[in-house]
Amino acid sequence: MGMGRRVDRLCGLLFSAFGLGLVACGGAGPEASGAAPTRVTPPKRDGADPAKVVEIKEPAPAVDAEAPPVRKDGTIYAESELMGTRFSINLWLDPGRDAADGGAAVREAIAEVDRIEGLASEWIAESELSRFNAAAGGEPIALSPDLFAILQRSTVIAEATSGAFDPTFFAIGDLWSFKPGATPPTQEAIDARLPLVDWRGIELDAAGRGRLRDVGMKVGLGAIAKGYAVDRASALLRGRGFTNHIVEGGGDTFVSGSKGERAWMVGIQRPDGPGTIGALSLENRALVTSGGYQRYFEHDGKRYAHIIDPRTGWPLDEADSAISVSIVADDATDADAYCTAVAVMGPERGMAFVESQPALEAVIIERSGEISLSSGLRERFVPAPPGR
Repeated sequence: MGMGRRVDRLCGLLFSAFGLGLVACGGAGPEASGAAPTRVTPPKRDGADPAKVVEIKEPAPAVDAEAPPVRKDGTIYAESELMGTRFSINLWLDPGRDAADGGAAVREAIAEVDRIEGLASEWIAESELSRFNAAAGGEPIALSPDLFAILQRSTVIAEATSGAFDPTFFAIGDLWSFKPGATPPTQEAIDARLPLVDWRGIELDAAGRGRLRDVGMKVGLGAIAKGYAVDRASALLRGRGFTNHIVEGGGDTFVSGSKGERAWMVGIQRPDGPGTIGALSLENRALVTSGGYQRYFEHDGKRYAHIIDPRTGWPLDEADSAISVSIVADDATDADAYCTAVAVMGPERGMAFVESQPALEAVIIERSGEISLSSGLRERFVPAPPGR
């Protein structure tokens, strides 16, 4: 996918006068209530330096004279297709704040997600990450602050999880396609690449440079970059003075502040259909949900889901894995990576790991349908009413 096409996708940013007050983390879209949405063009970002982490201190000027619609509940809702999923922003417009300024901040936040995708996607040939992968086995190369930060955090979480999260899985990951009609690679093909999966081969130095130790090693950031992009978008909104909002991208959510005098309620998607299993009241925390039900293919009567165990090179065995894992953490970057790690660990070991980490909480839906909650969520989880 070329950069031009990626920028064009931003023009599909949709400001909507309708939407759900409850955010379903699995990505269910807003339900219409009769008001027509207005399409707007986000701010042009040509010429921006992708190697700089954006630090925003001054309020953004209004981009369009026409303000986006403000919903009856006092929020501005916008969405766009980015990073292979739907990104949405639900922004509470504080009394006295101008809707045009809010709309401009939302556009910039969406553009920030696009910028992160452009540097941290293993699927974009000209991305910084792809250049990093292509240089595997060579000398260290200079990295942008963003990519350096993502790689550095990746190694920390890989070590903490004993490799259950390992971004170097992509040496094997690119053997797999989870589109309908796909076929699994051979065991021989996986065995040939398995020695290249080792997070310790990501070498970073104090000068902001990095390298992959061995030729053929590849990093894939699909289990952390989306969370990082959510965090960056939220940081941008806060820098513009809009502290009360939700940023969500394909199950990765950061909740900032509150919705007026009420807390934001964030739902966890049902893995077996539309609706939610329940909701959590969150403030200044992240919630990430993942499960094999989101992307998979079937071959010879067996289902292969998209979460790969980096230790074996194969997707998780359905018999031993949870249907859905949701992680609450201080930021979406950590929640994203730990969500994958806990899924790889399995329900029992994964929950034990969460309980050992003071900054983490979890909701795990097991194959039996049983919902397991970590100790810090048992008083905060609100089950959905029967039939919802």
